[in-house]
Amino acid sequence: MKKILLIQPPQWYPITPHLAVPLLAGQLKAAGFQTDIADLNVRFYNRILTPEHLAAADLTAREDLDRLAETYKDADLDAIRETGAYEEKTRALKYLTLRRFYDEHGAQIPALIREIGTAVRTMREPALFYDPEKLPAAKHQIRLALRLASMPFAPNELDLDNYFANPLLNLDWDNIKKQVEDRSVNMFYAYLSQEARAVAENGYDVVCLSLTDLSQLLPVFTLASFLKAQTAAKVVVGGNYATQICEDMMRFEEILRSYIDYISIGDGETALVALCRALDGQIPLSDVPNLVYRSEVTQKIVSTGFSCVHFDMNALAYPDYTGYDLTQYFTPEIIFPIQLSKGCYWGKCTFCDYAYGQQGYAPKRIPRIIDELRYFVETYGASKFIFVDEAIPPAFYNQLALAILDAGLKINYYSFARLEDGYTPQVLKNLYDSGARLFLWGYECESLRIMKLMNKGINAERRLEILTDARDAGIWNDGLFIFGYPTETMEEIEATQRVIREHRREIPSVTLSNFALKKHAKLLEEIGGNGVYDFAPNGDFYTVYRDRIDGVAMAERRAVRRSFQFDFLDENAHALWSVVFSDFDHLLLYLSKYGCDYVSGYRSEHRVSPEFR
Repeated sequence: MKKILLIQPPQWYPITPHLAVPLLAGQLKAAGFQTDIADLNVRFYNRILTPEHLAAADLTAREDLDRLAETYKDADLDAIRETGAYEEKTRALKYLTLRRFYDEHGAQIPALIREIGTAVRTMREPALFYDPEKLPAAKHQIRLALRLASMPFAPNELDLDNYFANPLLNLDWDNIKKQVEDRSVNMFYAYLSQEARAVAENGYDVVCLSLTDLSQLLPVFTLASFLKAQTAAKVVVGGNYATQICEDMMRFEEILRSYIDYISIGDGETALVALCRALDGQIPLSDVPNLVYRSEVTQKIVSTGFSCVHFDMNALAYPDYTGYDLTQYFTPEIIFPIQLSKGCYWGKCTFCDYAYGQQGYAPKRIPRIIDELRYFVETYGASKFIFVDEAIPPAFYNQLALAILDAGLKINYYSFARLEDGYTPQVLKNLYDSGARLFLWGYECESLRIMKLMNKGINAERRLEILTDARDAGIWNDGLFIFGYPTETMEEIEATQRVIREHRREIPSVTLSNFALKKHAKLLEEIGGNGVYDFAPNGDFYTVYRDRIDGVAMAERRAVRRSFQFDFLDENAHALWSVVFSDFDHLLLYLSKYGCDYVSGYRSEHRVSPEFR
């Protein structure tokens, strides 16, 4: 029987565990496979957020700055950025990044290094965490510390919730490989080399890497290269982002020769079990669904086809966190992810690509959900959850809320939700009583014309009424907004901005984004590819196109959103969580302890709003 290791690679938000690896581990163990899991992401954050590591990074970065300053003291940096070769542009950008960082923060660095331990403890110790003055200050210190840890690898930069690669690079295989191999810019190189040696010492037969987001792309290929060089294990890559770029990876034979053995696309709950059975000699490899690999016989890349794999959600094993050190996450209490269903029951929004690679909508039965919640309460002492569904129908949600109350479960939770008429005052009260404290609502924009083009399938004229009812019930509403949908005018964008500014009680926090033409979005099927985007599917690993669709131009809408967000943060500089991107777990903890009115009404004497993103 094969010995399997599932890995959560950097970079991901290190607040609470991602669901994918524990969920797949549960299925493999239920099938009889010896399976271990490792969250290399949270280990990485704990490794670099120490005084010793930051002091070493500071020393290296200052030496680089001194050396580059001598090189560029008389150089025309603007000219280099316009006409220089890639390597020269990167060195110049590194110099500018270092100079700007130390000009702005150099005087703070000694204190930051001394105090980083306290900032990390603040994220974990309840007495510190629940002080609304201490927590924002600690997060500011941690984000600054992550920038410092990145400076030896500038212009690459790490944050709590993202990894920003060199902006000069195109996202194609040649440039990805260049970054993987260049330890001067790859801040994961030394760490992942060390972790690969540990994998080799443990003699795993199969190592699976979760690739769910662009921010993990460089670390995944870096780790895969070390695993191929240092172990005899078969390397499997799967996840949402792997699915999105699978066709592009298939264009490069080198990827499936020197980095990865198998790409698992689409839902992995049963597909990965089938692959491990095939590698164990129990079934033919051709019986494994949604698999891409390089044939050992023909040396050609083979695909078993891409189809939706249907399985019974109720028959899945529970996620298994055995092997994770839950004390290493940056939170005083773990928010456990629970999946109530697969897919989106609406699934028709034109800008969305979530449905790509999924089996369609399939919910769990409510008694099964209650059993799963109870399992986590009893096994892990859990009381906080995120339901990681694209959307949950209001009637189903109401039934679940009543079942939670009947079961006597004392929990709090949050999720995405659609602004549908089914969210009546009574339903929202039931949800609050059962533990709901936060919903992420797709408000999108104010224009009814644009909402119709988006095909949201809701009564857009009732959105504020539903948000008012939710707030009256005690639920925090985070509004998700998109600026610059095709044909949207500046007047329509300004109407959206007014809603955000004028309805702070109903919408106490916002998550703002620019319209993105996603590679597998339904909108692209409608408008076709001819002349509307800059990046064709020719091997580049892009999942968002640079579009040229009628309306506010891409560069302009980015500038509009940026300007508005700057102003909005300034206007709400003393408020907690006025703008939220990834920090919903901590917001849930505060809402669970203090309630919506306290958190939304709190005003600090200091600036506590997050930095611009």
